[in-house]
This record gives sequence, structure tokens and C-alpha cells, in this order.
Amino acid sequence: MYKFTSNLSKKEYDKFVENYSMASFMQEYEWANIKDNWGNFHCGLYKDNKLVGVCLILVRKIKCFKLFYFFHGYLIDFTDHELLKEMTHNIKKLAKENGAYVVKIDPNFCISEKSFKDESIEKCYSKNCDVMHKNLINLGYKHCGINKELGKNFQPQYNVFAPICDNDNKILSSDEILKTYKSKFRYYLNGFHEKRGITFEITNDVSYLDKFIELLRITEKKQNIALRNKDYFLKILSNYEDRVYLFFGNIDLKYYLEFLLNNNVKNEEIEEVKKLIEENGSTMTLSTGLLLLPKNKKGIRTSEYLYAGNSNYLNKLNISAGLVFEMIKYSMNSNCHYCNLGGVDGNLNDHLTIFKQKFNGRIMEFAGEYDLPISFIYYPIKLFYPVLLKIYKKIIR
Repeated sequence: MYKFTSNLSKKEYDKFVENYSMASFMQEYEWANIKDNWGNFHCGLYKDNKLVGVCLILVRKIKCFKLFYFFHGYLIDFTDHELLKEMTHNIKKLAKENGAYVVKIDPNFCISEKSFKDESIEKCYSKNCDVMHKNLINLGYKHCGINKELGKNFQPQYNVFAPICDNDNKILSSDEILKTYKSKFRYYLNGFHEKRGITFEITNDVSYLDKFIELLRITEKKQNIALRNKDYFLKILSNYEDRVYLFFGNIDLKYYLEFLLNNNVKNEEIEEVKKLIEENGSTMTLSTGLLLLPKNKKGIRTSEYLYAGNSNYLNKLNISAGLVFEMIKYSMNSNCHYCNLGGVDGNLNDHLTIFKQKFNGRIMEFAGEYDLPISFIYYPIKLFYPVLLKIYKKIIR
């Protein structure tokens, strides 16, 4: 009745993803190429010769221990206890054969979806979440709890999604999306940038990568964080080449200077722009971001706003807001229902939350991590989990 393989072909794997609602790019076949410092298996579960579930297993050896990790879990119907049981049985068997002490998943479903406006919304990612959670627990998975703080889990447990559809999942127009934003914020997205000589550029040309990374480095220094290196982004662009785009917010400084002169602004602003022209010439890139479109063609489609970088100059122009809106519009034109603006602190009081909520954001509280113990050594290792997580974080980069 059932058949399991740990060596599913890319063709079959991709076809399944294309027809699966709410698939994450980290569940795709290509993600193993990005995480090429991990071992991997591409698995498939058949029922009556029909493929009913797939998953990408990443394997990491830490000293004498092995970890099986599933970015966003299996692509399977988590409400179907029988299917989930069969997948779990085979994954557990494969883990034992390969000496893994634990199977760790962070499934791609939410336990709650809320609007910052406290308005009624159609639930997609959290639909039947109680059933899915119960099925996992009944099969021996152990829920690792709620972590509101960024960095405590492999993946952020709280994300902000910008909706691009209405409650009936009908994709909106750009004007309809704008109307959902507060009027004070709409001001920056409705001709404000154009009048000041700001334009937005979209490309997947690898030659633009250095400019992208240059702005990322500025953000790293400003926020005291470490992002990815050039090699990582080269792998992203080469593996997702038809669905990944770099966005840039550019300003024509001479055009902006003329605008300032014609609008009687403070002399300090005029002098600042004159100095920037002397140092950078007539044009300057102030903001950048990376957008990845989903592979699934059916169901709910969610694009991913993955990385961002901003210059330290002319912040009052709020060019990063315009850049994100360009990404949202591009997602809209690509038939996406949501744009995932990324993780935030679960207390919803950090600077990322304040910025992302402006896009009529929805707080998506994902289920978090589940452990399936394989070996008895899981329990003593669990006691030292906080220390080990720091080690894992360094390895996973």
C-alpha cells in the first residue's frame, strides 16, 4: 500500500511542490544545494503508487552526534494521521540507520494569525492547526515550546506577512492594497519618491550582487549583526534563477537637489545633497532587498522578502518603504497572496515589527519546533540544548 524512497528524483519532487499549497522555498529540492555543508536526502512517500508526501532531510554531524533537520517540515497533509504516521515511521527508520539521535522539524503551519488592526481575517496557515499539532504529539513528537525571542529557534517563530489578497483569497490590485494602509504611510508610496528623483530597479543579473552586498554590509555594521557572504547569495541566484530578484532604490541626486531648491527647504539639507554629489556623482543607491517567488502554482502562494540593506544617508526619504512596496507589487503581479516580510520578536515591540506592520501586516505565529527522539542520548543532550543551539547556529550559516 505504501512505498518510501530516500532518493526521489528532482522531476517528481518539483512536480509535487508545484501542486502543494503554501510550500516554502526551504522545503524545495534546491535548498540542499544552498545548504551544501549538510548531508541530505530527498524523500518521497507513495500510497497506491501515487506520491502523497515529500521532504528534504538535512543531516549534520556534530562531533559524534547526528541531527536530522527539516526546514519547515514535511510537505504532507498533517491532518491525515495515517499518512503522517507512515512518513514518520520511515523517517525514523532512516534516522536510526544513519545514526541520528533526533529528528527536528519546524512545520510550515501557524497556531495563530492576527491582524495588527484587530480585524477579522480569513485563516490559511493556521487552519486545522489543533488537529495537526495533536497528530504530531500522538506520534511521539515533542513540542519544544514557544520562543518569542529572535534567534532562539532555527527559524523565527513570529513572522509578519503583508496580505496581497482579500478574505476570499482574491488577489488585489496595487490601488486596493494601498487603501489598506494608513493615510500617513500612503503618503510615501503615492508619488512621493518619484517627485524626488527616486526610481526602483529590479534584476536577477549576478553582476549586481556586489552592489547588493555593499549595502548589506552597512546594515550589518549599523545593527551589529552578521548576514551571509557573497558565495551564499551566488548559490541563491543560481539555484532559484528564474524566481529570485534583487531590488534597488536609486536616487538622482541632481534631480533631488533641484527639488529642494524649488521647495525652499533648510540649507543644511541642500548642503548635504551637494556633498553627496561631490562624493558619489549624480546617482546613488540607497536601499536594496532580495525577493524570492514561490514555486507552488496552486493554493496559497507566498513570496519571501529575505534580505535588506540600506544606506546611512537621506533616511528621511523613507526609501526602504518604497522598496518593500515595489516587492509587494511584484509579488502581486506574480499571483502571490502574501509577501513574507520576515521574522520579528514575539513581543512585537522591536523596530522590525514597527516597520513591517505598516504594510497592513499580519502576525503569523508558527507552530515552532518539534523533536522526534531517536536515541536515548536525546534526553541528556536536551538538558544542554541552549549551549548546543549556539553551536548549531554557527554551523547552519
